Amino acid sequence: MFINKQDGLDNKDLRGEKDLEYYLKMTEGFKSTFEDFKVIQSNGFNIIDESQACEVGYKARAGEFLMDTLKKRGVTEVVYVQPRKGFAGISLSYLCKKYDIALTLVMPASKESSPHQRLCIEYGAKPLFLRVAAMPNANSMAQKYAKATGAYFVPLGLNHEMVVGMGVRIVHEYFKNREHPKRMWSVISTGVLTRTLQIALPNTEFFNVAVSRNIQQGDLGRANFMSYHKAFNQQSDDVPNEFDCESAYDSKGWDYMNRYGLPGDWFFNVAGNAPGTTVKPEDVDSYRDWRDLKDFNKYLNK
Repeated sequence: MFINKQDGLDNKDLRGEKDLEYYLKMTEGFKSTFEDFKVIQSNGFNIIDESQACEVGYKARAGEFLMDTLKKRGVTEVVYVQPRKGFAGISLSYLCKKYDIALTLVMPASKESSPHQRLCIEYGAKPLFLRVAAMPNANSMAQKYAKATGAYFVPLGLNHEMVVGMGVRIVHEYFKNREHPKRMWSVISTGVLTRTLQIALPNTEFFNVAVSRNIQQGDLGRANFMSYHKAFNQQSDDVPNEFDCESAYDSKGWDYMNRYGLPGDWFFNVAGNAPGTTVKPEDVDSYRDWRDLKDFNKYLNK
């Protein structure tokens, strides 16, 4: 269903002079405020379970260095695109609240906002709704907003070298005095996680299950590619009972590892199901017609 368009073993986070030492030097001295990884065993597999150690998932852990750096630089507002479903925006909302940085989220308009979008709003994010045909259109508008207001733009998937760098350090330090995994599985969307893991664990073989988009050049790195057989918003055929795992996202990687993996393989569970929200659909005016820019006009027409 999803296509791998990558040619070769290109990892776009290793281009130029970037390597393991580059990222370790970048993050030297920074200490995460999150608990260490929780690793559990199930079905003969080892699971890094971020549903336990991170309240809103791995991207909050990996994004903390970026938020700390922005705060020290005097950045007062961040802008990001939050699809109907996705933990990156939730993680940013959590981090911005923690670091007292305003967060503006450009969200695709719909008749009813999604639970993930409403959770971001509950954490304090300011929503700007826009009717779009595809996420790149929303991304473009977020960049225009950032240029007009001075907000700091963060790319989709938290695809930022400081997020990669923090992830590299965390994984590298965790496995520094432990046996490295021989094989590790995860789902892939923008590929930030798998590229990070590949840098930190250069001798591990990776298996990525695509669940939401086609893979572009540099996204995959040296990982083996598989495409899940269901659409992004459909539930996995196998949702684990042993740990909290998002049924339409990480569970799809869990399903394929159980089908095609080997005993002793590792699985990276990015997040559990998102916490509930007290914000109701009727509390959010999320519908916009085509070319309706009322959420943006007061910022872009200054």
